[in-house]
Amino acid sequence: MRNPERITEHEGRCAHNPGTYEETGLQLSLVRIMACGQISSAASRQAINVMFLCDEWKSSKGGLSTFNREFAVNLAKTTTGRIKVHCYVSQSDELSREDARQHGVELIAARSIPGSVDPLDWLKIPPPELPKPDIVVGHGRKFGTPACCIVRVANCKWMHFVHVFCEDLGKFKATQSVTVDTIEENEKKHKIEIQLCKKADVVVAVGTRLQQKYSECLPHVKVEIITPGIFEKFLNESLQLAKYKLVKKKFNVFMFGRASFEDLTLKGYDIVANAIGSLENMFELTFVGSSSGEHRKIEQWFLEYTGISRNQLTIRGFCNEHEELTEMMFLEPDLVAIPSRTEGFGLVALEAISAGIPVLVAGETGIAEALHEVNGGKSVIVESDEPKEWARRIQLLSEQCLGERKNSAKLLRENYSKTYSWTNECNKFERTIKDLAKSLLKGTCTVYVYMY
Repeated sequence: MRNPERITEHEGRCAHNPGTYEETGLQLSLVRIMACGQISSAASRQAINVMFLCDEWKSSKGGLSTFNREFAVNLAKTTTGRIKVHCYVSQSDELSREDARQHGVELIAARSIPGSVDPLDWLKIPPPELPKPDIVVGHGRKFGTPACCIVRVANCKWMHFVHVFCEDLGKFKATQSVTVDTIEENEKKHKIEIQLCKKADVVVAVGTRLQQKYSECLPHVKVEIITPGIFEKFLNESLQLAKYKLVKKKFNVFMFGRASFEDLTLKGYDIVANAIGSLENMFELTFVGSSSGEHRKIEQWFLEYTGISRNQLTIRGFCNEHEELTEMMFLEPDLVAIPSRTEGFGLVALEAISAGIPVLVAGETGIAEALHEVNGGKSVIVESDEPKEWARRIQLLSEQCLGERKNSAKLLRENYSKTYSWTNECNKFERTIKDLAKSLLKGTCTVYVYMY
């Protein structure tokens, strides 16, 4: 047999079976195809490997980790056998790994890197368990950079999710240092987010509010949208705990969040505190979100900058355990308030809706825009940041009997579920994921022909 001679090159298509080719009287009996570039292993297997990046599985930090977990769980459930969902985290334990397995997700813990104490650095290296995923999913600036690093090493595709619009946050963030300009600081963060979006293969915004904002910044990028559905875990546990709800003489409003100084005004905590302070003593406010050792400091902020009295205010630490959060949310609040002056979406509101707890949400939030499309959703939106309007709405809810409030909350949950379904969202993203996986097959092919 003579040495092979290169005959031609074909862009974007490969022949997978040997055959014959006749030219100038020569009978060619074997064609060998060699691909220039990656041919994804997805071509030879049934399931597509999708790897989510996050710092944890159990959602103790809320926000990104909550969304990441819920999306991963529902994608695995909806696409069983077609998409294999992995979650690459900087930390985990056996309970988390077992919980992930029960939901059809493989949890992979990152290895530490000598010389680095930042767990985000550890996520920049693909794990040995899945060195070449087909799709990597990153969230915002925090996990966008690790996703970009993995893409460069593994030559896979990248879906980038955006959760906030930093320039909006900069308008309301406070600072304790005269040398820090929060507007300028968040402009820089915004530019980093835009850079990540431009490099990603697919950009996805959580909710229509963010989709519109990022579409304006990225005129040459199609920004996809995802609206999260009901959190089933909150739904199931709320049904189990509903019978323990007692009739109370006090009307307790809850706010959940992280009490960093820069976010106190941004999240509108002062709005609801002033509203409660203007009402009689039967109204109480419980703020859940203080860091360890900061309770008295947070209480002092409320007492100094709002009109609430100490008797009306309770400060609690941030809930690190899901079980503690669900018991607290299901049993104690008469109302959960989300008064943010601006908010990309507002997952706390969705958790409360999922639990069947009455909510009031500010109009400048992503979930408020989602609720405009839900039957009865407009009734829980407060289109004002004036404390007197919040006080009026809180008073009106308190005048309803417990059964009326619970039935309204249950109806809102049902209507939200009809409008925004995890199944529909995951089916949509399965098509996007399959299109990305197919694009991995495209490359330049060199054809070698062996001749007798």
